[in-house]
Amino acid sequence: MIRRLLVPALGTLLATLAACGGGGGGGPPPPMPTVTLTASATDVKVGDAITLTWGSTNATGCTASGGWTGSLASAGSQQVTVAAAGAANFMLSCSGGGGTGSASTMVTAWLAPVPTLTADATSILPNNTVQLTWSSQNATACTGADALTGASGLTGTQMSAVLTASTVFTIDCTNPAYTVAVGSSVPVTVSTTFTLQVLVQYQVPGAPIVDTTTRYYVPDWAHPVTKPVPFVWVEAQDPGGNVIGSAYADATGTAYISGLDPAVAYTPVVRSKALDSMTQLDIMVLNNTAPLSTSAQTFRTRYAPFAVAGQPYTASGRLAVQNAGMLTATIGWDATSKTLVNANRFAAPLALLANAIDEEQIATAAIGGSPQWEPLTILWSPTNTGSSGSTDNYDTGIVSGSGGFYNSNHKGIDPTGAATLALLTTPENYVFLSGDPNWEAMDLYPFVLAHEMGHFVQSQFSTLWSPGGNHSYDDYQDPTLAWIEGSASGIASLVLNTAEQNRIGVVNNQIVVGVYDIAARTISGNAQTWPVGWFQETTVTKLMWESYNPTGTVKLPASAVLAPMLSTAWSNGPWLNTAWAFTVQLAKLNAAQAAAIDTLGDSLNVKTTGDDEWGSTETNTGNQTAADSLPPYTTVTIGAAPVTVCSHGAPLDYNKESNSRYIRVMGDNANHTVTVTGPTGTVPTLVGSYYTAGSNTFSKAFGFPTGYSAFSLGDCAVTYGQYQTDISVCNEPATPPVEQCWSVSIQ
Repeated sequence: MIRRLLVPALGTLLATLAACGGGGGGGPPPPMPTVTLTASATDVKVGDAITLTWGSTNATGCTASGGWTGSLASAGSQQVTVAAAGAANFMLSCSGGGGTGSASTMVTAWLAPVPTLTADATSILPNNTVQLTWSSQNATACTGADALTGASGLTGTQMSAVLTASTVFTIDCTNPAYTVAVGSSVPVTVSTTFTLQVLVQYQVPGAPIVDTTTRYYVPDWAHPVTKPVPFVWVEAQDPGGNVIGSAYADATGTAYISGLDPAVAYTPVVRSKALDSMTQLDIMVLNNTAPLSTSAQTFRTRYAPFAVAGQPYTASGRLAVQNAGMLTATIGWDATSKTLVNANRFAAPLALLANAIDEEQIATAAIGGSPQWEPLTILWSPTNTGSSGSTDNYDTGIVSGSGGFYNSNHKGIDPTGAATLALLTTPENYVFLSGDPNWEAMDLYPFVLAHEMGHFVQSQFSTLWSPGGNHSYDDYQDPTLAWIEGSASGIASLVLNTAEQNRIGVVNNQIVVGVYDIAARTISGNAQTWPVGWFQETTVTKLMWESYNPTGTVKLPASAVLAPMLSTAWSNGPWLNTAWAFTVQLAKLNAAQAAAIDTLGDSLNVKTTGDDEWGSTETNTGNQTAADSLPPYTTVTIGAAPVTVCSHGAPLDYNKESNSRYIRVMGDNANHTVTVTGPTGTVPTLVGSYYTAGSNTFSKAFGFPTGYSAFSLGDCAVTYGQYQTDISVCNEPATPPVEQCWSVSIQ
């Protein structure tokens, strides 16, 4: 059968297809966004602001990233600070119905160029050249300026022309943000004279060692220690011995002497005097056995500093500052003969000078502020010695006692060298030191000077109440003497950072060292039986050392240990300088360590726990009875009945425990008469100065300021001096009893 195919009309077919979803009529898709981003500058200084401007098409919003952040409108501008050096990429993406478009711009932030220009010499003699070297940071171009002609490049070197006059060289550098050049200049001085540079040093023996033959401690001569001499005076002498230039060295011991002729050979000469530029402390070490004038009465007009000369130096080369090297003063030890050769002991005066300056600087730091030091004179010679005599002759170098002492003034010196004339009206602080090895060469190790410098510190900035006189580590001493001598050694231990005290002696013609260890109570390792208590100087020294000792229990810094005795509370305190006053004040100033300080003081027989500056609760009587030693201060009330107080001692004892007793008085800012009566044959003496010769009664009016004050009382023959010539003025009717009990009243 044949069938027919029926084809619908075209319009019907299209309508059918449309109805079945086979086509659409919505139009073309949205276009992609386009984005533009520009910066107001592409190179800027760090910290500058730029303006970023952007636009977009077919976008509804934008987002910033990279060097900036945040959601932004489709078009606009924004100020942005470029905070970091280097290239910053600012990016922007904008979105719309057709997708996301983006743009970016790069900005470089620049630091200022840093050019560096150096010359291999900045001070030269005429007709010489210098080599110039430069480098740069943060620069894109550098160019020479001033006398640095023809130079270019970020780094480089160039030799100058021959210079006949002072000249300035400059390198200028730029970068795209710093178009005005930043320069670095170096001036080169051309001088017709030169400056001589000298480093001054001294030598001392190494720490004591044991001689394997004799078993004694001896100085380590084979290994001397070399140190600089700060602030020392140096001069340049021409071949005729004329001083052409001079200067004080700096803190490193380096002196610069200017204005010298390059054609002349100069000899550097060091003189044993120094001036600390910070504190203005003026110190001289003088040779007292070589007087300049026997008619001069003061040390500084009578004697001269020592002089140590170096080798002659002639200028060479092109530099206007020429280093003559080191002038090292040697000890003078002859290893062959095993003796000190006095003529060669060049180091001694410079060692003393340097050690004195070291102590002065440590004390200055402890005092604080800008303390004003008085001048200090140190008398030393290789033949200076102590003696058992009672007179001092400085020209011969023979003095009474140990041969090492400090005094805040002295009597005028007569033509023979003896200090017999009137006391100087302008005080002259001085230290006398032995140099004779057969007595004690006090220059070889620093302890003796450090101890005497301790007295200088006391005199300048603390209190110096003490009878003075001869003393030893075996003595039971007056409490003020124990403090003054013990604290001077305590200051030395803090300055030298050791509890050991090296003292020189001679055994069988060999120089030996006694190593006194105050902390261990030994001499060269041998145990000692020194008394321990408020009446012995070694106790005070150990008290100070153990308050500082870095391995101890208190562990205070040196400045804190020194602080009580250098304070205004100490200087103005009514109590006298004693171990009790120190421990109580130390505990008050260091509350966190107060318990440890109390324990330390108590362990050394210095009552500290619960005590006061007067030692009111002290129970240790030393080698005396309680009646003759305690309490340390006996209170006498104005207008009340007489009080009995007893002292103890024989004539010429002078400064031993209980030789003097101390009276405490509450004053009312008025004058009152003090009357003291003693046993027949005695001569009562107040403050070591006031007495009526030949009488057992003394009466005199004194002013008593408001508040407590204190004074000493003892027998004239016992306390006025340690030599018969001293006490002859007492006119003592008879030998006083060993115990002297006094009736004291104040009306």
